[in-house]
Amino acid sequence: MRSYVLWLCLNLIFVLQGCVHATTQPISVTGKTAELKQRYYQAKTTASDGTVLAFTVYQPHLRSDQTAPLLLHTHGFGLSRMKRPELSLYGFLLPTGQIAKTAWQNGYWVISYDQRGHGDSQGKIRLTDPAKEAQDVITIMNWAEKNLPQLAKNQHGVRTGMIGESYAGGVQYLASALDPRLQAIVPITTWYDIVHSLAPNGIPKSNWIGFLNLIGDWWNWNKFDPELKQAYLDTQHGQLRQSTYDFLKTHQASWFCSHHQAPQADALIIQGFRDVLFPFNEGVKAAQCLQQAQREVHLIGVQGGHLQPFTQHSPLGNTPFWYIGKSVHCGQQQYNLQKTILTWFNQKLKDQTATESLPELCVDQSPVNQLTDLSPVTEYQLKKTWVAPTTSQAVFVPIHTALQPTSMTGSPRLTLNMETAPKYANATLFISVAVKSKVTGKYAILNDQTTPFNPTQKRSYDQIRLGLNDQMRTAQTIELPSVYGQLKQGDTLGLLIKSQSQYYQRIKQPQIEAWISGQIVLPKLWDETAAK
Repeated sequence: MRSYVLWLCLNLIFVLQGCVHATTQPISVTGKTAELKQRYYQAKTTASDGTVLAFTVYQPHLRSDQTAPLLLHTHGFGLSRMKRPELSLYGFLLPTGQIAKTAWQNGYWVISYDQRGHGDSQGKIRLTDPAKEAQDVITIMNWAEKNLPQLAKNQHGVRTGMIGESYAGGVQYLASALDPRLQAIVPITTWYDIVHSLAPNGIPKSNWIGFLNLIGDWWNWNKFDPELKQAYLDTQHGQLRQSTYDFLKTHQASWFCSHHQAPQADALIIQGFRDVLFPFNEGVKAAQCLQQAQREVHLIGVQGGHLQPFTQHSPLGNTPFWYIGKSVHCGQQQYNLQKTILTWFNQKLKDQTATESLPELCVDQSPVNQLTDLSPVTEYQLKKTWVAPTTSQAVFVPIHTALQPTSMTGSPRLTLNMETAPKYANATLFISVAVKSKVTGKYAILNDQTTPFNPTQKRSYDQIRLGLNDQMRTAQTIELPSVYGQLKQGDTLGLLIKSQSQYYQRIKQPQIEAWISGQIVLPKLWDETAAK
């Protein structure tokens, strides 16, 4: 709770400090070049729909014969830009701001901007609408080309990179699909499919959605667009509605990828395994899309991500609702995340030779190194099992017992048939991948991840999203969140099934009674002894 109070206090202090900073106009671009001194200033520009966008320009020190690429930085949902290199939340604490500041000090033009409806920018929040928030990225690149001297350019225009976490990550995929000037992106802990992230299998994440409404429409007072407000109200009925899907369906990389308009940038994607808002699957699917579009892509898996307020906790010293850590260890190499990101930008935007070899896939402490290592490959039958989870007791369904120390990384695919009495026909199971210890007999849920499954709402979800209308189908297939876990010899991997979840507190079910059966396909199980 103290961490939460500190977080809010820091935000309030930085917002109040921002109110007294004057705006400085940029120097107009001319044909002449001169030595540029390192400085920063505030500026504004107007989007095509008349919305005023506020941003901070960080001018690097450049000799008259030097040019510099442009790095765009923006903020997470409900926050605001890096208005100062020190006395701001990003300049003082959050890692994407630290990286942007280091880039500025090492010869990059940096623009940190407020997304519409946030900070000093006007407009209403549309939740990364490609016609609004994504176009704002293009507006700022246009402004930079017109107003900033000594920019590095190529055949597309200004050589531009972009970095940001969460809300600032989703807009990168869309903007890079729309404009080739954005050549290198680092989306961190963000979504590929926002509809499935917010309402997996048609069941809204009520706790997270309520918190996002709090910081979006209350912290930034009354900034939700009316359509977004209606979409939020629709989720309060406990299911995905057609109107919500229609509003959000283009606000995600999945729509652009499925319509043959994949991002045009190379990407370094960072995604968290404990992230219950945007699970690791989101980074995997984005990486696969970019790979199919023949872009260079690297995916780094960290333990952190979004942490549900007052439910999950970050390590000591990290921010309370989100963290990514400082380093990852994969293969025989340890990578400092901030250095790795800056090195990657240098390679992509300054043509510098890479100082470290980054694999296609790097998951902290895991032996995987390619995206194909995450795919489900081995099928296990789930025998017909009677489950009757109560509020206080879960049911464990065993899948595999380890004969030697084993690890698993990836997303299991579950095909489930659920038979219930009429009074439980609309029941929801909460399913987690868990490990039962041979020594203690206790269960440990892997990476805090839980998936809701309600056969009735899953059919409605498939009809809304895919146009499927097969009411007679009994078995349904769902993707479980990606997990990374280790089993000691004799430990058992299985499914832990509950009737309630701390992530879906609007759903109240004292008890469920059902028969379940089906199949589960697991990613490769790695022999930890051989891996070492």
